[in-house]
Amino acid sequence: MALDRRRVQTAVIGHADSELPVVLPMEAIELDDFRARHTGQTYWCGVWLGGCGQQLTTKLYTDRACHFAHHPHTTTVSVCLRKASGVSSADHLYIKPDMLRWFAEQDIPATAEIQRTADGTVGGSVLFT
Repeated sequence: MALDRRRVQTAVIGHADSELPVVLPMEAIELDDFRARHTGQTYWCGVWLGGCGQQLTTKLYTDRACHFAHHPHTTTVSVCLRKASGVSSADHLYIKPDMLRWFAEQDIPATAEIQRTADGTVGGSVLFT
């Protein structure tokens, strides 16, 4: 099985079902600061990102972009079918709470739901009603 060579820049914090996104800095010096600000937090290939739900770790590099990587499994092979891994892949997780907050400030009652495609995967769009 080939190694996963994607450079995953987005994750969610806390657990696989979290809607709290985070973007990992690409530069090593910025990653040190990021790690200091997020001490004790765990990162996940979140299901709302279209991910596999497995835990991620931060990878520090000085000769290429820093990124999240799946924790290596010693007893099982983890296959992640996540399609989007770049900085914009979590946009819907930032938009949902921001738009709900804006609607509330305008005294407009609203709900939001992250949409799934016909096959059940997350499509990256948010439906506001």
